[in-house]
Amino acid sequence: MQGPDDEVIAMPARRSFSLLADLRRLDRQLVALACPGCGVDAPFPIRDHDRYFLKVKLSACRGCGLVYLARGLSGQAQHTFYRELYPRLMCQPPAPPERWHYRLLAGYRYSEISAVTGAFESVLDVGAGLGFFLEACRAQGVSQYMGLEPGAPQREHAVRLLGSDDRVRAEGLGDDTRLPFAPRLVTLFHVLEHLEDPGRALRQVARLMDPQGWLVIEVPDIRADWHELGLHQIHVSHRSYFCPRTLEALLGNNGFTVLHQAREAHGIYNGNLRVFARPGNSPLGYQAPAAGELHALASHVHAHIRPLSLRNGYPRTALRLGRMALKGR
Repeated sequence: MQGPDDEVIAMPARRSFSLLADLRRLDRQLVALACPGCGVDAPFPIRDHDRYFLKVKLSACRGCGLVYLARGLSGQAQHTFYRELYPRLMCQPPAPPERWHYRLLAGYRYSEISAVTGAFESVLDVGAGLGFFLEACRAQGVSQYMGLEPGAPQREHAVRLLGSDDRVRAEGLGDDTRLPFAPRLVTLFHVLEHLEDPGRALRQVARLMDPQGWLVIEVPDIRADWHELGLHQIHVSHRSYFCPRTLEALLGNNGFTVLHQAREAHGIYNGNLRVFARPGNSPLGYQAPAAGELHALASHVHAHIRPLSLRNGYPRTALRLGRMALKGR
């Protein structure tokens, strides 16, 4: 008998090798970008190409130290990428056996978060994905819960999981977003690094949430030990690569005060950074890093990427893309 997680979401038919042609086309659509954090256009180059050999120009900002893509997606190209290409590259939704792993991680997240924030009766999950965190909250008695998820395959799964399409809206966070309640907890799990303007998103969150509530963010920590990810860490959809200092600066300059940080070597993500913040003005300004710091940061990134690694470098990426192309994904 099939359970809800075993249902198959229909995807459009693909021709063999169309994925490779789409990636080549995508590379031609990338444009020059300023720093998503402070807005300064003064990149310190680290590496030209991402894991799909797209010329993203990974750089560190000379104005604030944030690592970001100095060449990336914008406008309609970005919208089309997330609607059509991203679900294929990320294999969304994952195969049924893998979804149990997502459910276990959701329970772990709930436990780690509630240990800091205490019980909460309402939650907004921005970038709700497959819906497992909202399911975990509901199982723990959270009475008001809502998710925002623009990805169609992910949202379809979340809607079936939660049994109601008004619990997960088919949208991202925007100026027009309105909620039926002011959430005591807002979560962004590996969402902020994808956003074109993360500071604006934080200001939108501050407008929507309970002034006494909590914001919990998870992002990859570029200064952590993520050697097991290697080149796979560098991806065209990751606009920003935060560390504790740059994330705290972004939050402080956009309406939040950081109260707690947790760095995880393993668990949710290799080099996962979880930050707990509350609404409140604590403008820090943006501190320009010294030249020596930029060189040290670039060396750290290069030491972890290892592009020729058989485990997580270009050979594995080529094999994976080749298999996907042959299957016509």
